[in-house]
Amino acid sequence: MSSSTEDWPRAGQLVGQPGATLGENVRSTLLELIMRGHFEEGHRLYPDHLAEQFGVSITPVREALMQLAAEGFIEAVQRRGFHVRTPDAQQIRNIWQVRQGLELTAGELCIDRLKAGQLQVSDFDVLVQLQERQQTRSEQIQHVEKLELNGRFHSQIVEFSGNPLLLSLYRSIQHKVLGSLVQRGLDSWRRRLDDESAEHWQIIKGLQTGSYETYRAAVRAHIARSLTDALIDLDARNNQKRRE
Repeated sequence: MSSSTEDWPRAGQLVGQPGATLGENVRSTLLELIMRGHFEEGHRLYPDHLAEQFGVSITPVREALMQLAAEGFIEAVQRRGFHVRTPDAQQIRNIWQVRQGLELTAGELCIDRLKAGQLQVSDFDVLVQLQERQQTRSEQIQHVEKLELNGRFHSQIVEFSGNPLLLSLYRSIQHKVLGSLVQRGLDSWRRRLDDESAEHWQIIKGLQTGSYETYRAAVRAHIARSLTDALIDLDARNNQKRRE
């Protein structure tokens, strides 16, 4: 673990969602630390050390590590414990495919709610604000902040769907963590900000106008481009590691 993690999270300071179990909050905290680069690839995760750092018993830590291993964010090696790993191409494809299905459903539900009067066009202003913030800071924005803003943008749409199960499923796939892992040490993400912004504005347009067709086309284009770029970044990162 890098020195920057010595004071975070302090005992009891776990990230997570209201109503989540302790194990789920430990899982969310570990993912946040991985995304922020506090654990390097190959870093061994010791359950007892983590339990002491988080101020919890070892049981929820083991539960969280087993869940993360099952999801492919870390690997469990017999007699060698848990280690941070870089995702493979198939894992990325699987998650992006699920992500597309969830985001399409979420947007359709948003438009249903808009037409039923359960949402107002002004509710989507928060999406505009998030996108404007990212564009305003495009020259100075750091990778973690960009991932956070992008994650909030997409999660907000799923929240607007009004379906808590859909939101729970969406949060569980943690595509921004995969993005942080495959893009670590690369600057290709910055060159794509203009394309990403244009795609986000089309998504917003589909929601604001209540157009299922516009929204679906925008999401499919956005996810397809994002998947292609994620796979390109994975190849670049693997090539970089081979040269080291």
